[in-house]
Amino acid sequence: MKSSWKKSSRQSKTATETTRDHLFWQTIVEFFHESPGRLKVAQSILTHGFRVESPGVVKCKSIRIALKSIGDGLGIDRRTVRSTTEAICSNPKMLELFSRIEPAGPSLEKVSKVFGYGVVKVYVESPQLPGILSEVASTIAGYSVPIRQVIAEDVAIYEEPCLKIITQEPLSGSVIDSLREIKGVSRVVIDKPS
Repeated sequence: MKSSWKKSSRQSKTATETTRDHLFWQTIVEFFHESPGRLKVAQSILTHGFRVESPGVVKCKSIRIALKSIGDGLGIDRRTVRSTTEAICSNPKMLELFSRIEPAGPSLEKVSKVFGYGVVKVYVESPQLPGILSEVASTIAGYSVPIRQVIAEDVAIYEEPCLKIITQEPLSGSVIDSLREIKGVSRVVIDKPS
């Protein structure tokens, strides 16, 4: 997993972007600044939609996630996972954030081949530009292609956030060309079924 918490990625933001995202991440990065391992655990908890219920207790909805499983998945010791949860629980601000996270639901991206769906990723020049999602959805609808799911990666969590659109059928070249013409879109990538 790429770390989107690196100082360099934060410095690449433009001055016109809001400080809300900066404050969100800066608070977390500063809190875990002495332990890259704990920062890695915190990032994983957020990106997976897990929540910290109490020291040593990480859940996905009502299902408890074994600390060893998280550690194994990240290539770190379970004690680092536990100490991360303890640190989170020791700080009211961190606990308020990490105890309220919920998963967004199942992603159809990896099963698109099974159902014959199309998957396209739209990257934008600045994730702060309003209306991109609306323009993308309208453009696809203009070609009478139903959208099954949209996943908008958060600029504060992902290093290079994108808009993932799963459609009822793979998109034609003309639809892709139209998506590329939307103001603020930097590139469009078609996911090939594997």
